[in-house]
Amino acid sequence: MNYSYGQHQWHSEYQALCKKRSSDSLEYVAMDCWRALEAMPHGPKSGQYWDEFWYCRGELRRREEVAA
Repeated sequence: MNYSYGQHQWHSEYQALCKKRSSDSLEYVAMDCWRALEAMPHGPKSGQYWDEFWYCRGELRRREEVAA
């Protein structure tokens, strides 16, 4: 990705990246972000971890809906 976190383009590129990742990778990233948030919920990167978590979970949910 060519943009830093917080820029609108970062969010768009990260969502596009999620569409290319395997479901296993999305699960791993989401769980990794969740663990980081549990360890330090108000840390300096917590906003980014929340965004990554929800983008990964959202893509997994989209795939489940398509498969149903």
